[in-house]
Amino acid sequence: MTREKLTLAWRGNTARVPDIIFDDDVEPPAAAAAPVPVARVLTLPPVPVRTVQQQHYDNVVLLLDGWADWIRTGEPIAEGAPRQCLGAPDARIHSFEDMEIEVNKRLVREVHTAVWELPVMEREAVMVHYGLATRSVWRANLAAIFDLAVERLFEVLKSRVAC
Repeated sequence: MTREKLTLAWRGNTARVPDIIFDDDVEPPAAAAAPVPVARVLTLPPVPVRTVQQQHYDNVVLLLDGWADWIRTGEPIAEGAPRQCLGAPDARIHSFEDMEIEVNKRLVREVHTAVWELPVMEREAVMVHYGLATRSVWRANLAAIFDLAVERLFEVLKSRVAC
């Protein structure tokens, strides 16, 4: 049995390379007198499989974490005057850090709006989860309601921000 000749074509000028010939008729080398050590087979732990819903859930929780951190600082989240007005054509962005801060402000505003659009119980569950509620008068399973709130927030935020 013969193998086909494999030729690789390279664009441009390259040095000639001699052909490689595979010889299948070569006998394997004789077994050495010393025993061959057996290699240990290492098994890797299984890779955790995450569903798309779990990834969406985690993304929304990350957005909520950033929102809660911003809310705890007490920084204002209002839109204010448009940045593209005549007085500020460069949007006050002079470095990469300024651009990152502007993006974070935008994300916080979108998440803040989405949280306040939630039904009362779901909004309260989010506030209690992040320790932002001043008092909680509801006697309910707020952890389960928080999961429902995250699912609803994904539906709202997927059209507003990339999550």
